[in-house]
Amino acid sequence: MFAILSDIHANLEALQAVLADMQARGVQQAVCLGDIVGFNGNPAECVELVRPLLAAAVRGNHEAAMFNHAVFGVPLYIRMIQLTGGMLSAEQRDWLHALPTTAEHRGCRLFHATPAAPRRWGRINGTMDAQAAFGATVERLCFFGHTHRPAAFALVDGAVQSLPIRYDADGTCTLPLNPAARHLVNPGSVGQPRDGDWRAAYAVYDDEQGTITLRRVAYNVEAAAPKISRTGLPDSFSAALLRGASPTGD
Repeated sequence: MFAILSDIHANLEALQAVLADMQARGVQQAVCLGDIVGFNGNPAECVELVRPLLAAAVRGNHEAAMFNHAVFGVPLYIRMIQLTGGMLSAEQRDWLHALPTTAEHRGCRLFHATPAAPRRWGRINGTMDAQAAFGATVERLCFFGHTHRPAAFALVDGAVQSLPIRYDADGTCTLPLNPAARHLVNPGSVGQPRDGDWRAAYAVYDDEQGTITLRRVAYNVEAAAPKISRTGLPDSFSAALLRGASPTGD
């Protein structure tokens, strides 16, 4: 059993809440799908807190942009990632720089965006994108992030199905995995959800039971939101965090 974290985005309060929820559920190990840093105001603290728990991790576009500003190209985002980098130690930056684009953990494939075009940082938004991702991988279970929205797809007899995600009152959605299918799962974003729910999102994979549990965890978002100004982003980004919305409409 291990947790799947993605898009932490330097949100310390959200990460602390997720790690507490993991501990309460007896989950000791995690993997990370990238974008540990960027946007929010505590990049060093988040790297320091999550790194000892990680059995595997991959880089996201924010890690890539820290060392290649052309990944972003937008002056506002370039300034944001420069300020983020300035909050990190040299050792932390070196660790982030060394993260691979993709990794395997216990038979599962991990990546941030899409394996169909890993350096273009495209998004898996629907069944057509998922079909391309299935075609670029061989593992039966793959985890991805980048969209900041929970999602799950199954490939059954050559056809891709989008699986419904419905959280109960406790913030839990359990996905039983079809043993005859391949699956692509996005756990959602720890630190900057964009699906209209401000609560931190992550997932737990139980490989013995063959289930994935998607979780939503409340955290002190009012404390986290103002810290976005540390990275030079406008107040609209803070407002979007409070709503669980995209600050840019994507």
